[in-house]
Amino acid sequence: MTAAPAPSLLAATAAGGHGDASTLFDLLPVGAYRSTPQGTMLRANAALVRFNGYANERELLAACRDVATEAYVDPQQRARFVERLERDGQVTGFVSEMLRHRTRERVWVSENAHIVRDGAGQVLYYEGTIEEITDRVRAQAALQRSEAHLRLITEHLPGVVYRVRTTPSGRRMFEFVSEGVRSLFGLEPQQLMADGSLIEAFRHPDDRERIAEAIASSVRSAKPLTIEFRIVVPGDGAPGNDAARTKWLQVTSAPVISDEAGSVRIGVMIDITQSKQAEVALRESEQRWKLALEATGDGVWDWDIESGGEVYSRRFCEMYGFEPEEIEHRLDFFDERTHPDDVPQMQRDRQAHFDRLTPTYVNEHRIRCKDGSWKWVLTRGLVIRRDAQGRPARMIGTHTDITAQKQAAALRAERDRAESADRAKTQLLSRVSHELRTPLNAVLGFGQLLESDPSLAERHRAWTQQILASGQHLLGLVDDVLDLSSAHAGQLNLSLGAVELRQAVADCWTMLIVAPATPRPAGLRYVDEGAGGAPLWVHADGRRLKQVLSNLLSNAVKYNRPGGEVRVRSAATADGAVELQVADTGSGMSAEQLARLFNPFERLGAQHTGVQGSGLGLALSKQLVEAMGGRIEVHSAPGQGTRFTVRLDAAPMPAY
Repeated sequence: MTAAPAPSLLAATAAGGHGDASTLFDLLPVGAYRSTPQGTMLRANAALVRFNGYANERELLAACRDVATEAYVDPQQRARFVERLERDGQVTGFVSEMLRHRTRERVWVSENAHIVRDGAGQVLYYEGTIEEITDRVRAQAALQRSEAHLRLITEHLPGVVYRVRTTPSGRRMFEFVSEGVRSLFGLEPQQLMADGSLIEAFRHPDDRERIAEAIASSVRSAKPLTIEFRIVVPGDGAPGNDAARTKWLQVTSAPVISDEAGSVRIGVMIDITQSKQAEVALRESEQRWKLALEATGDGVWDWDIESGGEVYSRRFCEMYGFEPEEIEHRLDFFDERTHPDDVPQMQRDRQAHFDRLTPTYVNEHRIRCKDGSWKWVLTRGLVIRRDAQGRPARMIGTHTDITAQKQAAALRAERDRAESADRAKTQLLSRVSHELRTPLNAVLGFGQLLESDPSLAERHRAWTQQILASGQHLLGLVDDVLDLSSAHAGQLNLSLGAVELRQAVADCWTMLIVAPATPRPAGLRYVDEGAGGAPLWVHADGRRLKQVLSNLLSNAVKYNRPGGEVRVRSAATADGAVELQVADTGSGMSAEQLARLFNPFERLGAQHTGVQGSGLGLALSKQLVEAMGGRIEVHSAPGQGTRFTVRLDAAPMPAY
């Protein structure tokens, strides 16, 4: 005689005599299965089929050969599951990391299972449910990282699977209740199935009316129900556990049958007490985080994506010149104030984070302030909650004012462009100057040949001398341009050593006064206060130093007044340097002229006076002095003359 099988989830449903025996199994909102102790899957409901990525039960059963090696990330987890199941006869809230069978995607699940035996006590098969808790597990990990003092949210989420019939008179009768009701309410499944009103006594007094209205509305409309509420569970009298406890439940149910005998719904009750506690702790943590960000000057925003509402911190409003009460707390308020050119990229970056393509949302864009000005901001955000379908539900983030950085970057770019243009100009001048030297040398050479011809008429000789003078002037200009371009490019060839400054000044003055091309005002006096004094040795290139001195002395002569004076003073300083001053009694310069004095080709209006010059001498002198490790300064005022000061490092007298 064959023993009758023990009641299972399917059999328990059939025993009630209502509907298809597999309805509860097939329509559970969580995955449900039947498998052999060896790991062969016998049945799988629609939720479990979808969970594993297959179209129907037949495909899943054909593909899954061994639950232990194919379903669990850690194959040993199946052995632990079986050991606990055989020891206790059931497993509740068994948390594992599993693989979606078809896609091999890793997910976290919570299993509830029991053993189905025949009349002789032999194991027929295992029955159980699988609920994906990936989001909860990840939320727990994130909370643990951000709040070290919080307790780890339990991996076991006790739940109750049930089937309930509501009669036309409004009476609720539980046709099936899983054994999770024991840990959740302290009731046996048979107690609740015998008297469905028992569960109402557990409802928190403040929530009873809301719960009753929600249940009645869902029954009338035959729509799914999702509700969260509190229950009060009395103590069991054990030491330390005699006080009543308040728990939070999440109840999800859906209608499956509606006939003359009433409507039938299946549902799940889950203990979310720890999740609620975690939410409170997370809100407190977020508040501390927001306060900390406020202290750094960042504006904080909190976006409820599901409702479309957004909350802004006071600092956030102040960044754009608004008072908090002037802000409409919706996302579009600031999206509409975003610069049109920046909107597409902002939306792309935001969507990439929504689609989990980027770990955080980061974007730079411009926002129009209350006064109409534009402000550059760096916005950073993070989705902290998603709904059951994985869609973003809540996002928090910050705005950092980066206007100053953007302006600095623009200035750097402008500077780089200017430097590039200056380099191009220098290269052009260098190339042009080199190209001019060849024809100039030919002009000067032929001019010298003509000048040496004894048969040349005086009239033609004067023309030839003019050609030579102009050629020499142009050659000097070419040389100055070459030197200036080399200085700008950092390619000046210097031979630094000890040079006697006072002798160099005397040599330059001698060359200047014997040069017939140098115009001198009538009655000009030259005073060298250091002439005949002790030698002053400086660290310089002798040829380049004389080039600087000749330019300063020549300018002091050319731009002086009749009866004026050129005064030269040289002396050692206390800090190991030597200073040379060249002062004239000319017309002097204004502050605006001084600001342009060392610019190449800048003659400050002297081109209208008849005094020859190229505007390169002082620019080149400054470059040469700085290349020799010194500096040149100028002091002048209208009507008070001009004084140039050259400062160079002192050098020891060379040993001959």
